[in-house]
Amino acid sequence: MNRSQIWIFAVLLAGWNGAALTAIVAAAEDQAAAKSANVIASAGLDGHYRVGRWTGIRLAEINSADTVIQTRDGDGVRVDFKSRMTADGPSDWVYVLPGSEAAPLSVVRDGETILKDRLPTVGSPSRGPAMLPVDMPWTVVFGDPLGLDKIGKNELLRRAATVAVTVPESASDLPDAAIGYDAIDVMLVTGSGADVLSQLDQTQADAVVGWVKSGGRMVMTLGQSAPDLLAAAPWLSELLPFDPSQIVSINPSAIETYTATQTQLDSFDGIKLPRESGKVLVMGRTNRRTITPIASQFNVGFGTVVVVAADLDAEPFLDWPQRFDFVTAMTGDSVLPPDAADKVQSRRTAYDDLAGQLRMTLDQFPIRRGAGFSVIALILLGLIALIGPLDYLLINRVLGRPLLGWISFPVTAIAISGLLVWQSLPDAKRVSSNEDQPKGIQCNRVEFIDIDAVSDPVIGRGESINFFYTHDAGSYDVNIAMDDDMQAMATNISSSAAAFGYPGQSFGGIQIGLEDTRLPAYDATSDLDHDPSLPLLTGLPLAPRSSKGFFHRFSFRGELSSQVELRRRRGSELLQGELVNPLPVDLLDGMLIFRNWVYLLPTRFKAGGRVGSLKELRQKNFRWLLSRQQAIESSSQTEAWDPGQTNDLRRLAEVLMFHQAVGGTTYTQLKHEPLSHLDLSDALTSDRCILMGRLETSLTNVNVKSTMIDEPIQPGGETLSLLRVVLPVVTAKR
Repeated sequence: MNRSQIWIFAVLLAGWNGAALTAIVAAAEDQAAAKSANVIASAGLDGHYRVGRWTGIRLAEINSADTVIQTRDGDGVRVDFKSRMTADGPSDWVYVLPGSEAAPLSVVRDGETILKDRLPTVGSPSRGPAMLPVDMPWTVVFGDPLGLDKIGKNELLRRAATVAVTVPESASDLPDAAIGYDAIDVMLVTGSGADVLSQLDQTQADAVVGWVKSGGRMVMTLGQSAPDLLAAAPWLSELLPFDPSQIVSINPSAIETYTATQTQLDSFDGIKLPRESGKVLVMGRTNRRTITPIASQFNVGFGTVVVVAADLDAEPFLDWPQRFDFVTAMTGDSVLPPDAADKVQSRRTAYDDLAGQLRMTLDQFPIRRGAGFSVIALILLGLIALIGPLDYLLINRVLGRPLLGWISFPVTAIAISGLLVWQSLPDAKRVSSNEDQPKGIQCNRVEFIDIDAVSDPVIGRGESINFFYTHDAGSYDVNIAMDDDMQAMATNISSSAAAFGYPGQSFGGIQIGLEDTRLPAYDATSDLDHDPSLPLLTGLPLAPRSSKGFFHRFSFRGELSSQVELRRRRGSELLQGELVNPLPVDLLDGMLIFRNWVYLLPTRFKAGGRVGSLKELRQKNFRWLLSRQQAIESSSQTEAWDPGQTNDLRRLAEVLMFHQAVGGTTYTQLKHEPLSHLDLSDALTSDRCILMGRLETSLTNVNVKSTMIDEPIQPGGETLSLLRVVLPVVTAKR
């Protein structure tokens, strides 16, 4: 066999081995996928998920035994999420909070690991399961996506869509809890989605309604198909604050003018929207020349519902060139990818979001003595100098006794080590003098309580962001206790808790390692009916001189002491009449906000207190108040926002609650994405106002317990508690 034949044989053999190896790898991947499918039926929504947002994992079968899904939080620590218990037994849905891209998923049943898998990596959502970046819009569509799934897509250049659009084909993969939709931005419902909506059971329908009322945004197209759609999904009527039974014939001229189209439309049928309530987006006329809204926005709970009185997925809109422009105008900028020019470029901070600034503000503890890099470098240089040149000159040249180096070297090392140990001790001047609180443990927290008194029944939500610090290593059981005032105005409380923060620029890239195997796993809960006697976080591990952030969310049914309804002066943006505090707690530094006006209340507005006339209160421009803008002679001066400021928690919390009202990223130079649900700027409409104030004591308290603590204790630290009540406003009659 000559040399050329040998080369040909080698090439053929290598090709056969490569093909065999590829086949073996493909077979192994298929076998792993089949095994995963036998355990996990679906992950996320159509395989899509976000880091740091609740993600639903549906198990392939319901098991009466305890089932745990283990993943990693934003610090790389293992965390276990258990299956929820429902009235019918254990749910086949387990809700987890992935802390990183391609986070590991381990399914543990009866203490045995039956599956080890990972969530998908970042990729194109139109091509399969993928992790979605925080700035990629995500829309869930029931029916026709109306062209939203084509944004950024180019078949010629083989370019995938730049937005994520999920169109469920079956109700089996839809979550049974509102937190399953935590990661999406907008939900779109069209008439062609009646088939899928009719398949939703009561728990799935309650999940959609609960997501909207807790702060979600939904867009509905209710044209001629509205009766069939509402008959297939009657629970949608809970999200419509009017009677949607009447259908009218609408003239399209208002839509043509709104979109500046050159293509004429035919008349179409749609539901009759009310003119007295909601915010009218497009006003038109019927074919009988009577005025009727064509598109309106309504506040439902803490969320918004946009209703378009037209079937945009049917004639005459199917081939209309401006349909996409009209759809994006109704859904808002949250369905469009951000422009490169609009992206926040921060040169001063590692984070680009208000959530990162909040993390930096809360993660500061005065008892923790800090040492900069320069100090550590000087200590190391001093150690080298003492055991090097100085030791040589002093011991050998001056004293002339080299054997003393065996004594001077360990003495120098021990002295500097003692200095470092002393420096690492908690600051004695700043440690709490309360004997019930263990030394070296603190918790900084901010609490937001919102109550919607417009809804019937009254609903509420709460969220606290907490940073827990310990000087000594330990494993802690953490629970959130409701005080007596909270229990007096809340019933049917449901809670969830998990780690706060995840890798990325939003939080400043807080992750050091992907998987921290040094710390043991801990348990977190997403149970909607949590037992208050059980901890929300069990066995939370902390290393020495370290802190960990976690958030706690809960919803409840509100109980107010009195009903308050304010009146608006006709033809004016001012309110009139009296104001009563319907809460069982005092409000400090309170204010009543209506549209862009704010009424400054007394320093302490007592529980059940009364203001005889709003004319007695001082009024200010709300946006000026938030931005600290002052009028100086013939000009005005605004206090610029400092993204690096970490010593004013109260002002930061106010901007978090009304970021859009103060000017958004234009004013703060920071985005507002992970905590955007706290922003109630959309609630400042003509038919509602917000009563807001600071509380003297928190309505919820953090209790921790460990092997070193016999009884649960409340660690000290900085605490800020803010409460908002959404009140109805009616227009006074002449």
